[in-house]
Amino acid sequence: MAEKLIFTRHKNNDPDCSLQSIDSSKNDQHCLIACPIFRKELEHALTELNLSPRIHYMHYTIHNSPIKMEEELQSGVKQATTTGTEARFLVGKHCKGTRDIGEIVDSCGGKIPQARNCIDMLIGTEFANTLQQNRTSLMTPAWISMINQSIKDGQWTVTDARLALGWYNKILLLDTGVDALSDEQIMEFYDLIQVEIEILPVTLDHFQGLLKDLLQ
Repeated sequence: MAEKLIFTRHKNNDPDCSLQSIDSSKNDQHCLIACPIFRKELEHALTELNLSPRIHYMHYTIHNSPIKMEEELQSGVKQATTTGTEARFLVGKHCKGTRDIGEIVDSCGGKIPQARNCIDMLIGTEFANTLQQNRTSLMTPAWISMINQSIKDGQWTVTDARLALGWYNKILLLDTGVDALSDEQIMEFYDLIQVEIEILPVTLDHFQGLLKDLLQ
């Protein structure tokens, strides 16, 4: 059952840190080209699994521009080629670039999960489909941070956000326990979109299984 949003104060939270483009200093046989929306969950899961691929985080603006998506994917492929590692893509197959993402994956002999988007990768397609009934949108804290950052940077306007999300009856915020927004941030997001927000605790079990398959 999803819990009604209870406003509690979280400490040591930086809403922008999940949006930065960084490379892991750890080396392995794989170069993981990753959507930045996964940053905290990914690094937590990799630690739990004792895996250490080289990570190329794409810039958050891939969600606003197919051209940027293409550029960032190609940058990740170039890094994999330069370092002699195998390209692995932690990106939804339905995410929008100037080309089909599958074409880019095939061109470099890479591997990508059979998942539509980041939410499917996190909790699985079947569970996501169940939760998305009755005009419910699924988000993680990083999605809210990304939308706020997009508005701050001029990539989106407040009107864009309301048009994109105002159709929904409810936003279900998936809480994995490794990322958090402050009560003020959640209240500000509610004020922005005027859509009910609920919190649903979820595990990283599906995500960890996906990573093991992807990096084997």
